[in-house]
Amino acid sequence: MHKTCVISVNYHGASDTAKCVKSLLESRASVEIVVVDNSPDDPELVRSLDFAPGVTILRAPRNLGFGSANNLGINWAMQHNTCEFIFLLNNDTVIYEDSIAILESAMADQISVGIMVPRIAYLDRPEVLWYGGGEVDWRRASAFTPGINRSADADLALTERDVTFATGCALFIRRSALVQLGGFDPRFFMYEEDLEFCLRAAARGIGIRYIPRSLILHRVQGSNRSHTGDRSDFWSVTDPKLPFYAYHVIRNRLLNTYLHARGWQRGTALVFFPLFLMRRAIPFILGRRFDAVWAMCRGVGDSWKARRLREDVGAPVQLAK
Repeated sequence: MHKTCVISVNYHGASDTAKCVKSLLESRASVEIVVVDNSPDDPELVRSLDFAPGVTILRAPRNLGFGSANNLGINWAMQHNTCEFIFLLNNDTVIYEDSIAILESAMADQISVGIMVPRIAYLDRPEVLWYGGGEVDWRRASAFTPGINRSADADLALTERDVTFATGCALFIRRSALVQLGGFDPRFFMYEEDLEFCLRAAARGIGIRYIPRSLILHRVQGSNRSHTGDRSDFWSVTDPKLPFYAYHVIRNRLLNTYLHARGWQRGTALVFFPLFLMRRAIPFILGRRFDAVWAMCRGVGDSWKARRLREDVGAPVQLAK
C-alpha cells in the first residue's frame, strides 16, 4: 500500500512533468502519482507519460490557477485512496530516490508536525540553494527564504528546524492535517497561496518542519522559460508578463494581511507595504511600464473585493460529477 500520494500540476509543461514522474517512479518509496492537467488539454501530456501507465491524469475544465488545480488533485486523493501523506510537488522538479522515504520517516517520528518541506536546490546548479527553510515577514506581507542563491550546503541550509513558511513547490502534508485545513484558498489564483496555507496551519496549531536531509532539485518556473529563478526577475521592466505578476502579488499580499495579520503584524505590514509599492512603482514609471503600474493599482483595489468573498476554504474543491 502506498503511504504517499504525489500531486503535480501540469501547465503546458509535458516534458518537465515527464521528467518529474520518471524520478518519482525511481523513488525508494512506492507512491501513487496524480497529474492535474491545468492546460487544460496539453496534447503532449498523455504521449509524454506513455512510459507510466499507472499515473492518474485529471483534466481541469480550464486553467484554475495553481491553488485550485492542486485542490482538484487533493480532492481526488482524499476520495480514492487512504494514503497517509499528500505530497504537492511542482512538475518542474526531480527528486532523489530517498527524498520521499526520508520525509515519510520524519513524519512517523514527529507526530506533532503536520507539514514538512525538503531542502530545494536548482536543477541546473545543484550546489545553489533555492529553499532552505522560510519565515513569514510582515514587512513584506510575504515570506523570505534565508540563504537563497547561496550554498545549498551552508550550515543553516543543513539545519533541521521548525519554520513558519513552507514553499508550495514541495509541500509534504499529513492527511489528518489536510482534513483540518482543506486545500488552498480558491481566492488565490496564483502566488502567495502557499503562505496563506501556512498561516492558516499556524492558526490551527499545525506544525511546519524543514527537513534538509530530503533534497529535491527545482528547474524554477518551468512554464516561464525567461526566468532564472531569482524573484527579482519577475519585477524586471523587460518582462512581458510583469503586469500579471504585479497584479497577483500585490492583491494576494494585501489579502493575506487582511486575513491573517493581527496587532503588530498588521501595523508592520501597513507601515512598510506602501514603501514596497513605491519601490516597485518608480522603476516601472521610469521604464514606461505603465501597464504594470495600472496592474498594481488594480491589485490593491481587487484585494478589497476579494476579502468580501465568502469562499469555503474548510475543504478542498469538490470534483465535478
